[in-house]
Amino acid sequence: MGKLEKYLAKSNETGQRRTETVLIHDEEWEVRELTFLQNRQCYRLAEEADGRFDFFRYNDARIVKATEHAFPWHHSELLKAYKAKDKFEMPARLFNDDPQGYNLLLEAVNRVNSEVQTEDQVVEELKN
Repeated sequence: MGKLEKYLAKSNETGQRRTETVLIHDEEWEVRELTFLQNRQCYRLAEEADGRFDFFRYNDARIVKATEHAFPWHHSELLKAYKAKDKFEMPARLFNDDPQGYNLLLEAVNRVNSEVQTEDQVVEELKN
């Protein structure tokens, strides 16, 4: 099988991602491992126009991406109710009165992504 065929076949595969369930005030939140592309998107979302990096926005984006399969962060009524301009502002607003809940989600995101490969590692793996 040539390279082209190999990667065409791989594009149709669905990879298994690690998940973890976190209990926050008797509600289950399922946190899913981020893909390489999702990690990149979170990083880009956190870059400011002047080149600074916003770690808070980065963490918010990671929480959204890791849980959006199970929670509608982008729901228009939810955005209006919390006066958020986009879904990436929602974690901080939703957990404004519950920083412990926010921290539990962030810790879960960090745990399920603890073995995420760096870009260099992925490139090296693809070479092999």
